Amino acid sequence: MKLRARTWICALLAVSAALPASAAVTLQGTRIVHDASKGRDVTVKASNVGELPAMTQVWIDDGDSQSRPENVRTPFRLTPAEPRLLQPKQGQAYRVTYAPRPSEAPLPTDRESVFYFNLLDIPPKPSDASGRNLLQFAVRTRVKLFHRPAGLPGNARDAAATLQWTADGDGLQVRNPSAYHVSLSSLTLADGRRVDVDMIAPGAQVRYALPEGAAMPATVAFKWLDDYGTPREAEARVDR
Repeated sequence: MKLRARTWICALLAVSAALPASAAVTLQGTRIVHDASKGRDVTVKASNVGELPAMTQVWIDDGDSQSRPENVRTPFRLTPAEPRLLQPKQGQAYRVTYAPRPSEAPLPTDRESVFYFNLLDIPPKPSDASGRNLLQFAVRTRVKLFHRPAGLPGNARDAAATLQWTADGDGLQVRNPSAYHVSLSSLTLADGRRVDVDMIAPGAQVRYALPEGAAMPATVAFKWLDDYGTPREAEARVDR
């Protein structure tokens, strides 16, 4: 399965050489769905699959990947919120609770909203680090957190089939009439060429430019990701 979680690698110590880094602490899935019809909470599980202890920090942002954990404000509460030390092969469950403050407007009830769950994996300093030039990395994993209000029309698994594709000059216009986000992972034209695509929000309309010299296709084949991050295939007609 192709993972859609995004990771950032941040150097912790200035050093003389660069080495590859990977996350020792991993999340159970590549996306989180908070379904209000099932309660106020959703649980996110993390595991330290490495051989060393790892310090972890988690927070939620509203779409600004550069925002600092202490500055961002979202209608969600994380438990536990403080940094945690995970021993090798140890897991940690985080509870995400939808709890808007009284002074804040609640999220829309007629469509999904999207936020991002962040996990920072900070490796320990090696015991033999004294007097050595070392390179340490903190690896940040960032996955989508969908807030799904109760009572939305239709369902998320059928949203991709409702996308409306229209020819627009040298590009494709696609509209999402559903109340759900549709995360496109690939779009292939009839001649085999691919178009860069991304997530389409509820009610949004996005234009994708065709590759130079490509003819307007009668149909498009695309893949989208379901609630579990699994790619699903679909095909649609292009209206002219």
